[in-house]
Amino acid sequence: MNLQEEKEHLQIGLKSLQAAAGKLLEKVQHYSENYRDSARYIWENQSEFDEYEAIFNKLLVDQVVDSGEQTKEKLHQIIKMMDSPYFARIDFLMDGDPDPMQVYIGKFSFWDDVGEFEVFDWRAPISGMYYEYEYGNAHYDAPMGRIEGELVCKRQYQISRGVLEYALESGVGISDEILQQELAKNTDTKMKDIVVTIQREQNQLIRDSSSNILIIHGVAGSGKTSIALHRIAYFLYQHKGKLTSKNFLIISPNGVFVDYIADVLPELGEENVRCIAMDDIAGKILGKEYHCERMDLQSERYLQREADTDWKKRNQFKNSVEFLRLLDDYLLKCNKENFHAEDYSYKGGFVEAAYLQKCYNIREGLPVWERFQEIAALISGDIREVHKNDLFEWLMSRFENNNVMQLYRHFYVYLEKTDYICYEDGMEIESADIFPLVYIKLYLEGFAREPEIMHLVIDEMQDYSPVQYAVINKLYSCRKTILGDFCQNVVPFVENHSDFLKDIYPKAQYMEIYKSYRSTYEIMNYAGKIKKNQNLKPIERHGRKPMEIGFEKRSDEEAYLVSEIKRAQADKKMGKLGIICKSQPQAEALFLALSSVNDVHLFTYDADVFYDGIIVTSVSLSKGLEFDTVLIVDADQSNYCTEYDRNLLYVACTRAMHQLKLLYCGEKSRFLEQ
Repeated sequence: MNLQEEKEHLQIGLKSLQAAAGKLLEKVQHYSENYRDSARYIWENQSEFDEYEAIFNKLLVDQVVDSGEQTKEKLHQIIKMMDSPYFARIDFLMDGDPDPMQVYIGKFSFWDDVGEFEVFDWRAPISGMYYEYEYGNAHYDAPMGRIEGELVCKRQYQISRGVLEYALESGVGISDEILQQELAKNTDTKMKDIVVTIQREQNQLIRDSSSNILIIHGVAGSGKTSIALHRIAYFLYQHKGKLTSKNFLIISPNGVFVDYIADVLPELGEENVRCIAMDDIAGKILGKEYHCERMDLQSERYLQREADTDWKKRNQFKNSVEFLRLLDDYLLKCNKENFHAEDYSYKGGFVEAAYLQKCYNIREGLPVWERFQEIAALISGDIREVHKNDLFEWLMSRFENNNVMQLYRHFYVYLEKTDYICYEDGMEIESADIFPLVYIKLYLEGFAREPEIMHLVIDEMQDYSPVQYAVINKLYSCRKTILGDFCQNVVPFVENHSDFLKDIYPKAQYMEIYKSYRSTYEIMNYAGKIKKNQNLKPIERHGRKPMEIGFEKRSDEEAYLVSEIKRAQADKKMGKLGIICKSQPQAEALFLALSSVNDVHLFTYDADVFYDGIIVTSVSLSKGLEFDTVLIVDADQSNYCTEYDRNLLYVACTRAMHQLKLLYCGEKSRFLEQ
């Protein structure tokens, strides 16, 4: 490798980028002037425009604005590229060609007017060979078909502020060396893109276009969420002009997580996509008629009511596969038995009951209200004397238990489990009842779908119950990427596992990824002893062993925390510090105890900002996040003792990237002894 040639190539590229930036800046100024001139013209002459002239001039202004925004976005990309134009190069010798093609790969594509400098977007078909192959036979699928050839060179670069810091031939082990360097860095405030270090198995999942339903079961730290976000960026690139960010939706766990991932897609040159929580889905469908518990507090509620056996028994049942099967059987029974057709009389005649029953039966599959609306519209269109609304109301009155709560209550009468419905008028609806009610409302009344959503991402798949999946499938009959880790389930009672998902999505592509990148080998090995996972394969990145630190009194533990916080604030090399408590009440109490220390933030269930600085949080809210150093508070036997607690402790440990410390008073948790 000739390093001088690489430096010269970079300089050519930087000059081309500077020239392009200058031209784009001129265009932006031109569009700005055009907009001002057009706006002034419309303002001064609007009284003289007829309707068509007003519309035409508005369209012209909109076109100028759109062109200006596109130019500004391209200028923004060029400015980013001036810092680091590309991160890799492959030389591909296509079959039949005498010379290899040099392919430089970056976050964005660029080519100059004279053909001296060209960069391919990491999502381009030809760029996929960088992630997929070492030296030797290789191919990529272009629009005109498969292109065969040989990869004769593969290099990786570190370019910062326009300076080439190193260039490496990607021989055996070099790729891992680059990965190790990236993983050893301290985390930034939020999640960043991983285009430089995408591994082969991740690349295959990102570029999978054939699977309508892709289920990714990945161990802690395997990059599941990054894969999903890069997959969105890949689809937006591949279907530019057909798909926009509005065609994607992410079901996410909480507002903090949404803010944590908010920089990834913009870093890749794409707009952020909308995120929604399960609470939001339920609220949108049920409306203000029902006062519901917050679903994201299920973990906290479980910890508060562990001794309430009746509560645990009914929640266990309502989150089971069996519950969904019984509910579906009941609704099928309602289809056949709840509509009691009678002759409908009107002035001058009547409609026979048999005809109404036939109209009802042939519309099987539609929500009950939609069936009756169609029947009423059909008959009133043929018979003028029949008023559509009157017939609809009459038909509804012929359907037994024709409102959501009545039907749900009767479901438990049918099951002979009347003690399982614990709702009186004005009471708060338990979280386990929320989505069964949503499911029944969709059965009875239907709901306007969002046709613009063409790809749904479901994160933390292990936390959703069978009936929640049933609702999701009714609302979003589109392509889905579903990801999570069954070893990280912190929502109690949910009966969710790989076999269940395979039953729901029998045609899905189900992939498991076992390699963990987030944490050091020592941390993941330690976490793996708390909760066994034979499939877990931590990357060979070594660091300090996790520490277990005991104290005689809570006050001593808090004093140690203060000293660690101040040390982290003084030593920026320590990176981001996360202090994780078992529950939210414990996190709030600790936050108050640390109130004398500056720059400490508490994550709450209402929070929607991923703060910089020192973070105090609960295990449930820490899911999906990562910290350079993690301090787990009160890791003693009195606090972490049940099998559910084992799950929580495992999740807390796997949030740490470089350093993990577990603090306890008295007897440490038995899970640490293991």
